[in-house]
Amino acid sequence: MRKSLLYPHSSQKTRLTIQRQLILDILKKDFTHPTAEKIYAKVKKKLPKISLATVYRNLNFLTKMNLAREIIVPNGPSRFDGHLRDHDHFICHVCKNIYNVPKYPLIKEYLPNKDYQIGDFKLDLFGICATCKDKAPCQSAFLIKK
Repeated sequence: MRKSLLYPHSSQKTRLTIQRQLILDILKKDFTHPTAEKIYAKVKKKLPKISLATVYRNLNFLTKMNLAREIIVPNGPSRFDGHLRDHDHFICHVCKNIYNVPKYPLIKEYLPNKDYQIGDFKLDLFGICATCKDKAPCQSAFLIKK
């Protein structure tokens, strides 16, 4: 018998399929913020008949249900994070590695309007990691075309 989960922000019960559970398990164990293709390669070892489209659909579902987070990488494929504790990301524009960084406190006095009601925020820092610092100058990740 398959498990059912009541996902956050959903009033209906949704099956936790073998594919979803396996993808979620991979995301929880992998701190490298893998691409869908890397997740697919790992899932395929255990479920040889799974398609890349199924992996994408399940990643989309897990993201919508707040069980995973998609990280948009400029000039690169999206990456996925299964660790949802409060943290932000530093993205190296040379090697494309993504590093977890502690959540930076948002100081309300810096906002142009003090009446904002903020539920949450996400901060992605872009630059060059220590390994790549001598390989290229630091630029805006959004200006780099490869």
